[in-house]
Amino acid sequence: MLYRLAIASLLVASANAFSLQGPIGVQAPARATMARMQEEVNPEPAPAPKKAAAAPAVKAPAGPLAADIWGTSPAVKVQGDTLKTWDIGKESIERVQLSIKSDGRPIETNVELWHTPSYIPTKFRVYTEDGALRPVHAVIETPAHPKTVAVYNTGSMEFPFDATVANTGLDKAYASLSDVTPEHVQGGRITSYTFGADVESVQILLKTDEKNMKAKIELTQGPNQVKQIVEVYASRGYKNPFYVVIQTPGANNAIRVINENTVEFPFDAWVLPYETGDASDGVVMGGWAR
Repeated sequence: MLYRLAIASLLVASANAFSLQGPIGVQAPARATMARMQEEVNPEPAPAPKKAAAAPAVKAPAGPLAADIWGTSPAVKVQGDTLKTWDIGKESIERVQLSIKSDGRPIETNVELWHTPSYIPTKFRVYTEDGALRPVHAVIETPAHPKTVAVYNTGSMEFPFDATVANTGLDKAYASLSDVTPEHVQGGRITSYTFGADVESVQILLKTDEKNMKAKIELTQGPNQVKQIVEVYASRGYKNPFYVVIQTPGANNAIRVINENTVEFPFDAWVLPYETGDASDGVVMGGWAR
């Protein structure tokens, strides 16, 4: 009898012990209490809040050109003897920036603004001896629609370059130079400008009052060493003025602006430093007739 009572007590104690585990997936109350005690003694540190990434600093443009055109607009590789076109789809776009660079090789290119298949309101030809040291940066006014910018690499296959045409949203070049008196260049006249060594680049704006425009811009260094040439034509120089920034590294840089039209077709020329060092020597202007 005593043996049976002992067996029964053992079975009841075992049943109570298994009931602490509870159903599968549910922690027993005693274990839950122990876990809470451990959390109170050794609390898990809360994760530190993540700091928002700082926006990259954007350098304000020094003038009508975008501060970092290559970082904001994709470049297109233009092989030698190859034509690339950029369709300016929106009628509201009044101007675009054209930039061309190479890995240090020469650049020879023809650039045209197409209004219709048979009408080219403005075009220009560029040669630069070193497309890395002296890249091409120009602003093309696009008042009429439809409009397409065509860039033709006239060099050989060994001389490719990178080009981009972008709507920078900046104001017209004339707006930033409206308070500067231009040089009036009569047809057939040559004007020359020399710059100090601290002038890193020069901005040039050519514009007429009502007629067409045909001009040539030359950058020389030293004893008549031609480093860059730009030849521009505009059927209406008042609606399609020409703006370009030319890099002038080193010393003894001079720029010649030549009116290749007859005397009846003058234009106004603004030739001013664009980027300068701490103490620019400024610009000295002189001109003579052909």
